[in-house]
Amino acid sequence: MKGLFRSLLCLCVLIAVCGCEDLVESGDGGSARSLSDLMGTGGQTAQEETATADTAADQQAATRSDGATVAARESTGSNASTAAANVDGTQVPADFSGVTWLHSNVAGWPQTASLSVSVGGGSISLNYSKAKVWPGVSAAGAIVNANPWIFVLRDGAWYAGTFEWLRPGQTSKPVSVVAGDHIKKSPLNNFSPRSGEVYGFMVSGLARTKTRNVRERSNVVMVRWP
Repeated sequence: MKGLFRSLLCLCVLIAVCGCEDLVESGDGGSARSLSDLMGTGGQTAQEETATADTAADQQAATRSDGATVAARESTGSNASTAAANVDGTQVPADFSGVTWLHSNVAGWPQTASLSVSVGGGSISLNYSKAKVWPGVSAAGAIVNANPWIFVLRDGAWYAGTFEWLRPGQTSKPVSVVAGDHIKKSPLNNFSPRSGEVYGFMVSGLARTKTRNVRERSNVVMVRWP
């Protein structure tokens, strides 16, 4: 009897152990399998999220890098343009600050005329839009209505002086008049234009003497002397 009882007890223990193992391995929604599945799924999601985060970080870094490259390229382009402007020519200050006027100071005269300038064939052409509009008056032994100006940069300072008279409708002069013996004011009284130098040109109402017709002027045009 004792032997039979011991055998039955061992069999019960064995059945109990096998049954538990079957529950764990094949359970039908048991907590053990669900927890394992959730842990497995959670681990996979964490890995995917980490990979996604890493990819996003890489993309953001790439974007920042590209943006920095573009910004640097734009900055370089901007600097290059500025440098090119500085090399190609010099500009008279738009507000005429620092300009020394050898004849009448016309800095406050409004700009009402547009001007284009060309030099060639022994002449300088000063095509300004008010050539036939500004009234002519008697001065310098003739009926005149405008004075052409030249701006010359010397030792870091701008000097502006008139060098001729213009009759109503006249827009051209011999190139020889762009010289110190026509400006007649120091320090440009000995001025002679040099090939390759940049000068500013402008036309205004009469300003060479105290005689006036209109207090108006054109824009300033920068010209590299041929």
